[in-house]
Amino acid sequence: MLKFLPSPAQLLALPAHVAAVVKAWCLTYGIWWGSSMVGHAVLLTVVLMLLGRVGSPPKEGEAPAFEARLDTEIPVPQLDHFDVGQTPLEPSELNTETLSLFDAPKMEADPATETSDAIPSGGGSGASPSGGIGGLDQFAVKALGPGPLVRGTGMAASGTGRGPGSGGAGNGFGARGDKNARAAMVGGYGGTKASERAVAAALHWFDRHQNADGGWSVNGFMQNCNGDPCTGPGTADRADSAATAMALLPFLAAGQTHFTKGPYRDTIAKGIGWLISHQKQDGDLRDGGNMYSHGLAAITLCEATALTNDKDSRVHLAAQGAIDFIVRAQYESGGWHYTARPEPDEPPFGDTSVVGWQVMALKSAQMAGLEVPESTIAGSHKWLKATALGKYGGQFSYQPNTGATASMTSVGLLCTQYLGAKRDSPSIQEGMAYLLGHLPDPQQPNCYYWYYATQVMHNLPGPEWDTWNRQMRRVLIDSQIKKGCAEGSWDPLRPIADQWGEPGGRIMVTSLCCLTLEVYYRYLPLYKLDNLDTTENTEQTTTAAADAKAKP
Repeated sequence: MLKFLPSPAQLLALPAHVAAVVKAWCLTYGIWWGSSMVGHAVLLTVVLMLLGRVGSPPKEGEAPAFEARLDTEIPVPQLDHFDVGQTPLEPSELNTETLSLFDAPKMEADPATETSDAIPSGGGSGASPSGGIGGLDQFAVKALGPGPLVRGTGMAASGTGRGPGSGGAGNGFGARGDKNARAAMVGGYGGTKASERAVAAALHWFDRHQNADGGWSVNGFMQNCNGDPCTGPGTADRADSAATAMALLPFLAAGQTHFTKGPYRDTIAKGIGWLISHQKQDGDLRDGGNMYSHGLAAITLCEATALTNDKDSRVHLAAQGAIDFIVRAQYESGGWHYTARPEPDEPPFGDTSVVGWQVMALKSAQMAGLEVPESTIAGSHKWLKATALGKYGGQFSYQPNTGATASMTSVGLLCTQYLGAKRDSPSIQEGMAYLLGHLPDPQQPNCYYWYYATQVMHNLPGPEWDTWNRQMRRVLIDSQIKKGCAEGSWDPLRPIADQWGEPGGRIMVTSLCCLTLEVYYRYLPLYKLDNLDTTENTEQTTTAAADAKAKP
């Protein structure tokens, strides 16, 4: 067998032989095989990416069940930092794309200095882009036709209705979600680069202070602070439903939804999921709170439904259920109060403050195509008539037979506008003059009053709106916190306590201030100067305005 073994000479020559064979193979086949391997590796990587298997897995509980239909192929950008003086650079740039930016140069100048020059004469009183009467076409009772309703255990599904269309660019919802329309309305109705920066910073603050379960807390948001904790927790008990709604509404006002591929999609989805999970079978969203909480949460769900034009989701069902609860909670007086309607043998109650949030929820429901009974709207008229004061009914009180206040007048006027009052009616003119006699005052902070009054004045474009808007915008931008963890929010207690700062805390004050600065595109103005209904008595209207100005 030894004869089959290689000789020492053959062993020495073996490496050279193997090298020669390998070299010949590489020259003949190597290039082809190498190219094939690289090509297959690239193809495999692309396939895995398309299947969503490349990257880290989603966090547990990141999106509620109702968001299962969302397209998750495009990653959600993250905001790691935001300075009040940073993006966006132009008023039209506060949208899904620019909300993802956070590295623009910091503006050294005081943003409050960007004021009058950015507004056209008259406060930007041009016609609305849609050519309609804005808002709800005056939200008249006759406009609220019944629709098909499938009733279940407290939840309901609505059929077709006069919804605003996808993205909120249709009737009522102004320029939400529409970049070009937003640009026109920001500049055309009194917004500035500074006001848009303030809004973007506020959204970032809310995003950073969301609880792990998706909600927000009036008195517990500090647990989410980074570094020195924010001050100003609210004293209101069992108000997480209201806090969650107040945190979500500024996102929705900016056109951001749980369908939007923007930096806050997951934040909004988790927040809406929190509201739905805390809703009772009868539609009740109070979560241990009162009708303030329910009204705010109902507005949120209605807006989310309308902005996404989604009539087949849990959000839509929850929104209709919330409206049904408002209908059942209305008192015989036509108003609403802290509790839902009591047993028939108890006396009727109500207060204009709670009424305001319920009427706004009904307004949002109608815009979303949900069913709102005419009898409920008629009851609202009844309450407002009972609390109207002044020579022409342009001032309002908290309850009947009590004195008029600026806050209740602003609430009553906005409700009156959306319930069909004409721009040149004596009551609206009297109320407008009353509000002008109580312009936003940094020495008397009242975010609740400013929120409602700004919407009233925004519905009345002209020199009066210009006067109000310049003062409001300057006060809010100047008072926004511009450093630390609280950057982007408003302090409820310092340097001067807001009238609602103690119960609502930083969450409420920041929400209402931010929403006030989003008025330029949140809704279309209700009236237009070039489309007045002149059937009212012009002489009586002029007299009403003069009387109100003489005695603000």
